[in-house]
Formats: sequence, structure tokens, C-alpha cells
Amino acid sequence: MKKEDLDTIEITLEDIELIMGDRFSFFPEILDSCFCVNCESHQTSIINYKAYLNNLQDIILEGQCVKCGRPVGRYMETGENKESVETAKHIRNIKKSKFR
Repeated sequence: MKKEDLDTIEITLEDIELIMGDRFSFFPEILDSCFCVNCESHQTSIINYKAYLNNLQDIILEGQCVKCGRPVGRYMETGENKESVETAKHIRNIKKSKFR
């Protein structure tokens, strides 16, 4: 994550599951539908990723392309689901309070 993005926090897979709720069953498909500028087909899977929650309560995955090993990312919007946003805010507050 960019150092200047102070409101972005690292989250766990368990946090993602809480934020996504029932939609978490689609998470494997999300991991397998990433774009790699380096690979010929451009369709790839993300591996060795870290997950972050930004100040909009959206999830950002940063990792590597399974095919070529170059950096790839995935952005998952939560703002369209009110329950997901509230869960994400709660997780943010808990994690931020640990570092105060």
C-alpha cells in the first residue's frame, strides 16, 4: 500500500469473510478473475496477496500473478451493500484501536 494512504489498513481473510457475508462464497472466483498486463491472455489469478481496507470501506488485494509472478491487484467495492460497509467500519475501528 502507498505510504501516504494513512487510512488504509491491512485485513485478514476472516475480515473479508465478515465484510462480504453470504457473498464470500464468490471469493475464489474473485481471486481467479484478475487482470495481468504482462500475460498474453491478461486473465489470471492472484496469489500471495495481502488484503487492505481503504477509507471507502472497499477491499484491495495486492499480490502476484499466478502465471508470471508480476504484481497484480484486485479492487472489491463494498459501498453498494450497506451491511458490508457497516461491518467494514466496525473492523476498521477495532483494528485502529489496537494501534493507538
